[in-house]
Amino acid sequence: MMKRSVAIVIPVVALVAVAGLTYFGYTPIPSLLGFIAPNPSGGPSTSATHSIAGSRIRHVMIIVMENEGYDQVVGSSSAPYENLLITRYALAANYNAVSHPSLPNYIALVAGDTLRVTNDCRPSQCSFPNATITGLFDSHGLSWREYAESMPVNCSQTTSQDGLYVPKHNPFVYFNSVTNNDGSGVTSQYCNSHVVPFTQFWNDLQSSNLPNFALITPNICDDGHSCSLSTGDSWLSTVIPRIINSSSFSSTALFVVYDEGSGSGNNSPSHVVCILVSPFAKPRYSSDTQYSHYSLLATVETIFSIGNMGRNDSTAGPMSDLFTINLS
Repeated sequence: MMKRSVAIVIPVVALVAVAGLTYFGYTPIPSLLGFIAPNPSGGPSTSATHSIAGSRIRHVMIIVMENEGYDQVVGSSSAPYENLLITRYALAANYNAVSHPSLPNYIALVAGDTLRVTNDCRPSQCSFPNATITGLFDSHGLSWREYAESMPVNCSQTTSQDGLYVPKHNPFVYFNSVTNNDGSGVTSQYCNSHVVPFTQFWNDLQSSNLPNFALITPNICDDGHSCSLSTGDSWLSTVIPRIINSSSFSSTALFVVYDEGSGSGNNSPSHVVCILVSPFAKPRYSSDTQYSHYSLLATVETIFSIGNMGRNDSTAGPMSDLFTINLS
């Protein structure tokens, strides 16, 4: 498929909602009242020198949003912040979920396979002995965490009383290698220290103690699942600027991705948004290359040079064309 570097033109209606300002055509997006940070000093451009990703990217973050198709987000006046990100950073314009409903997509993101999951079963109904990417992180001395918004206690495997936290959006609590890492049959300290409430993210960000890999899952309203697209977009507009303006951003690759869109059937993929926000993202770039959740997983594995799990991650190939540096 073709790959192209172009100025992405978003309809004016999608941009005018932010700070009352409108940007057209090829004009770069500057800092808008903290919404988008300017290029860091010495930041990459389309002519940047290529280098090995592992020596430049020390943090990979994935924020997973919910249940909106590509055409529902791109150009929408309900998603002004996401459309600003698209005009500034790199967009995988031919990115697809791998299944329906939510859970198999989350499982695919961390395990390289849906593991035959076809519904949103609870951890008590379907847990897996299979390995996840966490095993690769551990064996290579890399740190990781999942930050789950509104999760009442660490490593929670049940829905919160207020209904805002749901385990089906927290894939790691479905794997025995995480929840029962010590073989005791009870929730392990390993899980308690790795699967934490989102409030811990701000502590880690402020103290420059972010892990190498972070999966960030907003609660069931802020991810757009039970609330509107504009609610999710507003949440992103409060979270991402703080990441961009942190000292860690200079060595970070942040992906914003939707779990699934509006397709139908358990095995029907759907076209969804995936944006790379990073100093190493090609600016105002749109890729036509076909990608999926397996490609995103392969990208993480390639950045950190940790091999693969021998599942769909081994054949998907990384999303290399979104970056200004070589990933391998």
